[in-house]
Amino acid sequence: MFELRHEIVYPLTIIFNKSYESRWLPLDWRSANISAIYKKGSKNDVSNYRPISLTSVICKIFESILRDNIIKHFQVNKLFTSKQFGFIKGKSTVLQLLQILDDCTLQLENGGQIDVIYTDFEKAFDTVPHKRLISKLYSCGINKDVNYFG
Repeated sequence: MFELRHEIVYPLTIIFNKSYESRWLPLDWRSANISAIYKKGSKNDVSNYRPISLTSVICKIFESILRDNIIKHFQVNKLFTSKQFGFIKGKSTVLQLLQILDDCTLQLENGGQIDVIYTDFEKAFDTVPHKRLISKLYSCGINKDVNYFG
């Protein structure tokens, strides 16, 4: 597809804009091939696999454009806390760990105490209710009347 990028950019722009304006995705974009990917543990245990959806490359490009514009909306409107590291370019989990280490070191040098609670969020985002997510997005200024498509 990379070799065709100059030839397909205009038709894809038309398709993406029409899809965005009509709030409708072509049926091919909504279908996926589901494949099981091994996670850990015994390969004989079905619960040690997770499903992944292999979807249309065109749909992934469309999603990427929308995601980038929504992230930009959050950044411009300062909706991300300084403690947000995941899913933001230039703010990796390594930088987050360095920040925590720096904060802990400073606290200890000043004679303070550090209490730590570890939590496991491994599956926390697998079951986010769509209505609640949409409500949260609306409260952040994301709504159907604003063009996030560029």
